[in-house]
Amino acid sequence: MMRRVVAGAFLGLAWGAALRAWMTLLALEFGDRPQYTWLGTFGAILLPAALMGAVLGRATWAAETSAEPSVEVSARKRWRWAILSPLMMVLAPVVLMEDFIPTLLATGMGSGAIGVGLIGLMGGYALSGSGMSWLRWLSGLFALLLTLASGAGLFFVNGVADISQSAGKAFVALLFILLMALLNAGVGAPFRYRSK
Repeated sequence: MMRRVVAGAFLGLAWGAALRAWMTLLALEFGDRPQYTWLGTFGAILLPAALMGAVLGRATWAAETSAEPSVEVSARKRWRWAILSPLMMVLAPVVLMEDFIPTLLATGMGSGAIGVGLIGLMGGYALSGSGMSWLRWLSGLFALLLTLASGAGLFFVNGVADISQSAGKAFVALLFILLMALLNAGVGAPFRYRSK
Protein backbone atom coordinates (compact mmCIF):
# COMPACT_ATOMS: atom_id res chain seq x y z
CA MET A 1 0.00 0.00 0.00
CA MET A 2 2.77 2.47 0.90
CA ARG A 3 4.36 2.07 -2.53
CA ARG A 4 1.06 3.08 -4.14
CA VAL A 5 0.65 6.06 -1.80
CA VAL A 6 4.23 7.27 -2.37
CA ALA A 7 3.99 6.74 -6.14
CA GLY A 8 0.66 8.56 -6.19
CA ALA A 9 2.07 11.46 -4.16
CA PHE A 10 5.08 11.70 -6.48
CA LEU A 11 2.90 11.69 -9.60
CA GLY A 12 0.56 14.24 -8.03
CA LEU A 13 3.51 16.47 -7.15
CA ALA A 14 4.90 16.19 -10.69
CA TRP A 15 1.47 17.04 -12.10
CA GLY A 16 1.15 20.00 -9.71
CA ALA A 17 4.60 21.28 -10.72
CA ALA A 18 3.59 21.05 -14.39
CA LEU A 19 0.38 22.94 -13.57
CA ARG A 20 2.42 25.65 -11.83
CA ALA A 21 4.72 25.85 -14.86
CA TRP A 22 1.62 26.23 -17.05
CA MET A 23 0.47 29.12 -14.84
CA THR A 24 3.87 30.76 -15.35
CA LEU A 25 3.62 30.39 -19.13
CA LEU A 26 0.09 31.76 -19.03
CA ALA A 27 1.22 34.85 -17.13
CA LEU A 28 4.08 35.41 -19.58
CA GLU A 29 1.75 35.10 -22.58
CA PHE A 30 -0.42 37.85 -21.10
CA GLY A 31 2.60 40.06 -20.43
CA ASP A 32 2.56 39.63 -16.66
CA ARG A 33 5.49 38.79 -14.44
CA PRO A 34 4.97 35.41 -12.71
CA GLN A 35 5.04 35.57 -8.94
CA TYR A 36 6.03 32.76 -6.63
CA THR A 37 5.27 32.58 -2.93
CA TRP A 38 5.85 29.79 -0.45
CA LEU A 39 2.21 29.69 0.54
CA GLY A 40 0.80 30.12 -2.96
CA THR A 41 3.09 27.80 -4.91
CA PHE A 42 3.91 25.17 -2.32
CA GLY A 43 0.84 25.38 -0.08
CA ALA A 44 -1.98 26.06 -2.49
CA ILE A 45 -0.76 24.14 -5.57
CA LEU A 46 1.97 21.56 -4.90
CA LEU A 47 0.75 20.31 -1.50
CA PRO A 48 -2.85 19.60 -2.56
CA ALA A 49 -1.64 18.03 -5.82
CA ALA A 50 0.65 15.67 -3.88
CA LEU A 51 -2.11 14.87 -1.38
CA MET A 52 -4.55 14.24 -4.21
CA GLY A 53 -2.06 11.82 -5.79
CA ALA A 54 -1.51 10.04 -2.46
CA VAL A 55 -5.27 9.66 -1.94
CA LEU A 56 -5.68 8.28 -5.47
CA GLY A 57 -2.74 5.90 -4.95
CA ARG A 58 -4.30 4.62 -1.73
CA ALA A 59 -7.68 4.32 -3.41
CA THR A 60 -6.17 2.32 -6.28
CA TRP A 61 -4.64 -0.12 -3.79
CA ALA A 62 -7.92 -0.36 -1.87
CA ALA A 63 -9.87 -0.92 -5.08
CA GLU A 64 -7.57 -3.78 -6.10
CA THR A 65 -7.84 -5.48 -2.72
CA SER A 66 -11.52 -4.74 -2.02
CA ALA A 67 -12.72 -8.22 -3.00
CA GLU A 68 -10.40 -10.00 -0.58
CA PRO A 69 -12.30 -11.86 2.17
CA SER A 70 -10.27 -10.13 4.90
CA VAL A 71 -11.64 -6.69 3.90
CA GLU A 72 -14.64 -5.52 5.92
CA VAL A 73 -17.85 -5.14 3.97
CA SER A 74 -18.14 -1.46 4.98
CA ALA A 75 -14.60 -0.75 3.71
CA ARG A 76 -15.05 -2.41 0.33
CA LYS A 77 -16.50 0.69 -1.27
CA ARG A 78 -15.09 3.42 0.96
CA TRP A 79 -12.23 4.05 -1.49
CA ARG A 80 -14.76 5.44 -3.96
CA TRP A 81 -14.77 8.71 -2.02
CA ALA A 82 -11.39 9.38 -3.65
CA ILE A 83 -13.34 10.67 -6.66
CA LEU A 84 -13.70 13.91 -4.65
CA SER A 85 -9.91 14.35 -4.31
CA PRO A 86 -9.68 17.05 -7.06
CA LEU A 87 -11.62 19.33 -4.73
CA MET A 88 -8.38 19.62 -2.72
CA MET A 89 -7.19 21.91 -5.52
CA VAL A 90 -10.07 24.24 -4.58
CA LEU A 91 -10.02 23.79 -0.82
CA ALA A 92 -6.30 24.47 -0.32
CA PRO A 93 -6.31 27.98 -1.83
CA VAL A 94 -9.53 28.83 0.05
CA VAL A 95 -7.97 27.80 3.37
CA LEU A 96 -4.38 28.95 2.84
CA MET A 97 -4.62 32.12 0.79
CA GLU A 98 -5.50 35.33 2.57
CA ASP A 99 -8.66 37.01 1.23
CA PHE A 100 -9.25 34.27 -1.36
CA ILE A 101 -13.04 34.66 -1.45
CA PRO A 102 -13.10 38.50 -1.61
CA THR A 103 -10.40 38.46 -4.31
CA LEU A 104 -12.32 35.81 -6.26
CA LEU A 105 -15.51 37.85 -6.11
CA ALA A 106 -13.82 41.16 -6.95
CA THR A 107 -11.36 40.10 -9.66
CA GLY A 108 -12.06 36.50 -10.61
CA MET A 109 -8.54 35.51 -9.50
CA GLY A 110 -8.77 31.95 -8.19
CA SER A 111 -11.52 30.82 -10.52
CA GLY A 112 -8.93 28.63 -12.25
CA ALA A 113 -8.62 26.52 -9.08
CA ILE A 114 -12.37 25.98 -9.09
CA GLY A 115 -12.28 25.10 -12.80
CA VAL A 116 -9.46 22.58 -12.32
CA GLY A 117 -11.30 20.97 -9.42
CA LEU A 118 -14.52 20.67 -11.43
CA ILE A 119 -12.75 19.32 -14.50
CA GLY A 120 -10.96 16.71 -12.39
CA LEU A 121 -14.11 15.68 -10.54
CA MET A 122 -16.38 15.50 -13.59
CA GLY A 123 -13.80 14.09 -16.00
CA GLY A 124 -12.61 11.52 -13.47
CA TYR A 125 -16.17 10.38 -12.89
CA ALA A 126 -16.74 10.15 -16.65
CA LEU A 127 -13.70 7.88 -17.03
CA SER A 128 -14.51 5.80 -13.95
CA GLY A 129 -16.82 3.35 -15.73
CA SER A 130 -18.95 3.40 -12.58
CA GLY A 131 -22.49 4.68 -12.18
CA MET A 132 -25.14 5.54 -14.74
CA SER A 133 -23.75 5.82 -18.24
CA TRP A 134 -25.85 8.89 -19.17
CA LEU A 135 -24.52 10.73 -16.11
CA ARG A 136 -20.93 9.76 -17.00
CA TRP A 137 -21.46 11.05 -20.55
CA LEU A 138 -22.91 14.30 -19.23
CA SER A 139 -20.04 14.72 -16.76
CA GLY A 140 -17.49 13.98 -19.47
CA LEU A 141 -19.10 16.48 -21.83
CA PHE A 142 -19.05 19.15 -19.12
CA ALA A 143 -15.36 18.46 -18.34
CA LEU A 144 -14.44 18.47 -22.03
CA LEU A 145 -16.29 21.72 -22.78
CA LEU A 146 -14.82 23.45 -19.72
CA THR A 147 -11.32 22.28 -20.69
CA LEU A 148 -11.66 23.35 -24.32
CA ALA A 149 -13.26 26.68 -23.38
CA SER A 150 -10.41 27.40 -20.99
CA GLY A 151 -7.82 26.54 -23.62
CA ALA A 152 -9.63 28.44 -26.38
CA GLY A 153 -9.94 31.51 -24.15
CA LEU A 154 -6.31 32.30 -24.91
CA PHE A 155 -7.21 33.10 -28.51
CA PHE A 156 -9.64 35.88 -27.72
CA VAL A 157 -8.37 39.44 -27.73
CA ASN A 158 -10.84 42.07 -26.52
CA GLY A 159 -13.68 39.59 -27.00
CA VAL A 160 -12.76 38.82 -30.63
CA ALA A 161 -11.29 35.51 -31.77
CA ASP A 162 -7.80 35.92 -33.22
CA ILE A 163 -6.55 32.55 -34.45
CA SER A 164 -3.31 34.09 -35.70
CA GLN A 165 -1.98 34.32 -32.14
CA SER A 166 1.52 33.19 -31.29
CA ALA A 167 2.68 29.61 -31.20
CA GLY A 168 3.26 30.23 -27.48
CA LYS A 169 -0.46 30.61 -26.84
CA ALA A 170 -1.17 27.45 -28.82
CA PHE A 171 1.39 25.61 -26.69
CA VAL A 172 -0.09 26.98 -23.45
CA ALA A 173 -3.58 25.86 -24.56
CA LEU A 174 -2.30 22.40 -25.54
CA LEU A 175 -0.43 22.01 -22.24
CA PHE A 176 -3.59 22.86 -20.28
CA ILE A 177 -5.65 20.33 -22.23
CA LEU A 178 -3.01 17.63 -21.66
CA LEU A 179 -2.78 18.41 -17.94
CA MET A 180 -6.55 18.11 -17.57
CA ALA A 181 -6.54 14.81 -19.50
CA LEU A 182 -3.89 13.46 -17.11
CA LEU A 183 -5.90 14.66 -14.14
CA ASN A 184 -9.02 12.92 -15.41
CA ALA A 185 -7.14 9.69 -16.06
CA GLY A 186 -5.63 9.79 -12.56
CA VAL A 187 -8.94 10.42 -10.83
CA GLY A 188 -10.63 7.62 -12.79
CA ALA A 189 -7.75 5.16 -12.24
CA PRO A 190 -8.96 3.55 -8.99
CA PHE A 191 -12.23 2.66 -10.65
CA ARG A 192 -10.47 1.06 -13.58
CA TYR A 193 -8.30 -1.14 -11.35
CA ARG A 194 -10.99 -2.28 -8.95
CA SER A 195 -11.44 -5.98 -8.26
CA LYS A 196 -14.09 -7.68 -10.31
